[in-house]
Amino acid sequence: MKVIKIFISSVQSEFSSERVTLCDYIRGDALLGKFFQPFIFEELPAENCSAPQAFLSEAATCDIYVGLLGDLYGYENEAGISPTEQEYDVATQNKKHRLIFIKQIKTTVRQDKEVVFIAKVEKSVVRKTFSSFEELRNAVYASLIRFLEEKEYLRLLPFDATFHRTATLNDIDDEKISLFVQM
Repeated sequence: MKVIKIFISSVQSEFSSERVTLCDYIRGDALLGKFFQPFIFEELPAENCSAPQAFLSEAATCDIYVGLLGDLYGYENEAGISPTEQEYDVATQNKKHRLIFIKQIKTTVRQDKEVVFIAKVEKSVVRKTFSSFEELRNAVYASLIRFLEEKEYLRLLPFDATFHRTATLNDIDDEKISLFVQM
C-alpha cells in the first residue's frame, strides 16, 4: 500500500510547537501512522536547492496539504507572497486534497494579508477552526479519517458488500465464473 504524504504548512514561528506535535501525533497514532507520512520543513536535511524550491517541491508532490492559519501572514518573497500562500497555491494547482485549520483569534489582531489569504482559502474549501492544540488534533484526526473513508482505505461494509465505482458487466470474465461455479 502507498504511504499517503501529508504536507503541513504554516508560518513556522507562529505554529512551531503545533507543527512538531501534530507531526509526532500522526506518526505515533496506531491508525493514522499506518497510512500517513507527515512532512514539516524543519525536518528536511540540508539540500542543494533553495528553501523555496524545497518546500514548493514537497507541496507539489504531497497527497494532502494541511494548512494552519493564524494571525501572522509570514515572510514575503519579492512578489509579496508568503511561503504558506505559495504552498497553498501549488497544492491547489496540483489538485491536492486540502485541509485548512484556522486558529480562532480576534480578527483585529490578524495581519491584513492573512485576512485576505483566509478569505481566498474560504472560497475554495471548507475550513475548520480551533483554539487549542487538542481541538486542532481532533479536527485533523476527523478529517484524515474521513479522507480514508472517502478513498476506501477504511471500509464500513464487508469487502464483498462494497460497491466498485468503475466496474461494469464487461469486467466479468465468463470463463472464470464458470470455473468458480464448478468448484
